[in-house]
Amino acid sequence: MASKKSSSSSTPSTSSSSNLLFGLVWLGCVLYAIGFCTYYAWKIRMKAIDDVGSVIHEFDPYFNYRATEYLYEHGSKKFFTWFDYMVWYPLGRPVGSTIYPGMQFTAVYLKRYIFPDTWTLNDVCCYMPTWFGVFASMIVGCIAYETTLAQNTNMHLGTWIIDIVKGQRTNPPVKASSTAVLGGFQSPSVEIGIFAMGLMAVVPAHLMRSVGGGFDNESVAVSAMTMTFYLWVRSLRNDSPLSWVFGLLGGFAYFYMVAAWGGYVFVINIIGVHAAFLVLAGRFSTRCYLSYTLFYAIGTCLAIQVPVVGWAPLKSLEQLGPGLVFLGYQALQFVEVMKRKHKLSRMETWKLRIQVGVVGLLIIVA
Repeated sequence: MASKKSSSSSTPSTSSSSNLLFGLVWLGCVLYAIGFCTYYAWKIRMKAIDDVGSVIHEFDPYFNYRATEYLYEHGSKKFFTWFDYMVWYPLGRPVGSTIYPGMQFTAVYLKRYIFPDTWTLNDVCCYMPTWFGVFASMIVGCIAYETTLAQNTNMHLGTWIIDIVKGQRTNPPVKASSTAVLGGFQSPSVEIGIFAMGLMAVVPAHLMRSVGGGFDNESVAVSAMTMTFYLWVRSLRNDSPLSWVFGLLGGFAYFYMVAAWGGYVFVINIIGVHAAFLVLAGRFSTRCYLSYTLFYAIGTCLAIQVPVVGWAPLKSLEQLGPGLVFLGYQALQFVEVMKRKHKLSRMETWKLRIQVGVVGLLIIVA
């Protein structure tokens, strides 16, 4: 009897030790895979520099380098009023107010504060696409991890239809197939993230815009775009009351995207469509409201500070959709506050939503 008791008491500790050992081995494999993908993402993009040295190639990258050189030598005040008589000759061009200056400011910052003496400005501009290419690959892995977590994927069409009718999300139990291995990281979401990272590291469309010496807007903007998407998706996770903070950070990432490339219109519209879809899927909540409101308000307020953009986020027809979603979120949150305050029934809540929607529509039309 005594031997049976001792064997049964030792079983939990043995199981815990084996789980810890498995977790450490798993973590080692994960770190090795991340290091492998990171190294080769860097190595592939360095081929041009390894072959011919730190040389800016193609026309647009050299134009961007010349603008960066002027910003570095004369400062931002003169840069934004710079009229370059050497381009579009003999007409000239107001460069500082007609380009997206995010990449130039990033290069100057790195030169002044990170590599002040050891690197030339040309070196920084040549290496920047490789650094941002590796960073974008890592962020895509983070997006894949976040979007495949059990709490973000445990939903099917039937549940979605029911949620639309109910007006709120059903929270099903977490899938048993997802396991927290070590440090709270879930498997197989981690493995999927690593696979996505490796795919982004070698995909030709990204490689051609992040090769060493290709100092073009997309080399920085792809990183800014993926970071914006990741922070937005991360802000929607409902296991933390402070997830909306990532929406706030997403507004700053979106501002960097706006400053770096004209493709920011795609980013704001994709997030706006997703935010609208969340309402249809019954995912609207105070956390979702805070995430999108902070993202849109901060991102738009900062975006209009970019000279080449100006008031386009508020005046351009192709950017009005996200603005309407922003106003719709304010109306929905007002209804939710009234619902909790006055303890409205489902029918009364729907009536109030219709009334608020009609009033808002009349205000917009008028």
